[in-house]
Amino acid sequence: MVSAEPGSKLQLFEQTSQYRHWRFTPETLETLRAANNKQGVDRVLHALREEAHMDDQSSRISEATTNLLSPFEELQLINHYLQMIVRTITALARKYRETNMLRPESINNIKATAINYMKRFYLHNVVFDYPPKNTMLTCLYLATKAENSFMKIEDFIRPLQDAEGRKGGKVQTKSDDILDLEFVVIQSLQFELAVHHPYRAAYGFFLDMQPYYDVAVLKTAYDRTVHFNDISLFTDLVFLYQPSQIALGAFKLAAKEVDIDVDVYLAQRFDARALEVLFPILEDIQDVILGFKNTTTNEARAIDRKLILCRNPEKNPASMLYKKKAAEQADTPYVSDSD
Repeated sequence: MVSAEPGSKLQLFEQTSQYRHWRFTPETLETLRAANNKQGVDRVLHALREEAHMDDQSSRISEATTNLLSPFEELQLINHYLQMIVRTITALARKYRETNMLRPESINNIKATAINYMKRFYLHNVVFDYPPKNTMLTCLYLATKAENSFMKIEDFIRPLQDAEGRKGGKVQTKSDDILDLEFVVIQSLQFELAVHHPYRAAYGFFLDMQPYYDVAVLKTAYDRTVHFNDISLFTDLVFLYQPSQIALGAFKLAAKEVDIDVDVYLAQRFDARALEVLFPILEDIQDVILGFKNTTTNEARAIDRKLILCRNPEKNPASMLYKKKAAEQADTPYVSDSD
C-alpha cells in the first residue's frame, strides 16, 4: 500500500508493468497531453495543406484552424466515450445474460480494463487521428479478451447494430472498424494488457475490517465503496496511485456516510510513519473522486462537431488524401527484409 523503502523488498504491485510504466505526476500528465495535442495539431494542418494541393480547397484549412480542439476539449470528449464503455458493456450483459458469454462477476473488470486501455491510448495519441468512438469499441473488445470473456466479433457488434437499426438510422458499427484498430491500440499500450483495479482491494479491506465494525453497516459502506471506485476509473487516479490506495480512499468516503471511523482500523494496521505518508494520499483521492464531473451530452456533441472539421485527413478513410496514399501504398511492390 505504502511504497517500499529504497533497498527493501518491492511490494507485488510495484513489480507490475502498470506501476513501472503507467504512473505519472499530475504535472507530467498535463505536459504529455499538451505536447501530444500540439503535435496532433501540426499533423492536421500539414495534412490539410497537402490535401489542398489536390482539390484546391484551401478554405478547409481556415475552417479547421478555428475549430482545433484544446487538450482540455480532447479530455472532455474522451471522458464522454469512457462513459459510453459503461453503457455498452451494460447492453452486452443484458443481451447475453442467459448465456455464459459474459459472466456477471467479470463485468466490472472488463469495464475497468477497457477504460484503462482507452486512457492509456490517448496518452500517446490524439482524437484528431483516432476519433474516440471506434477506439472505445476496440478497447472494450480487447478488454473482453484480456479478462477471459472472449466474444466473437459478430456477437460483440450485434447488439450495437440492433440498437442503430431500432433508431431508424444507417448501421454504422462494422467489425472491420474495430479489428483494423486493434493492433494500433495494442502497440500504444506497449503490449502491456494486464491492468490492476481497486475492486479486489476494496473487497479485501471489507473482509479485513469486519472484526472492527458492525458487519451489516460495513457492508453498506462496501457497496458505496464500489460506487466510488467506479467514479475513480474516469479520473487520473489510476495514473497517480496504487489500486489499494484508491480502494482505501473510496472506503473512507463511503464509511463517512454510515459513521464508520476507518482511522480506527488504520491505526491497528499501520504504524505512525506509514500513516503519515498514507493520509495525504487518501485525502487527495477523496477530493478527486468528489470533484469529478461528467462531460454532458451537449458538451460532447459540440466538441464532436468541431472534431469533424479538424480531423486529420491522412487518417480519415473518407478523405481524398487518405485514398491517394492508400492507392500509392497498394502500388508499391513489397520488398522483403531478406531480399
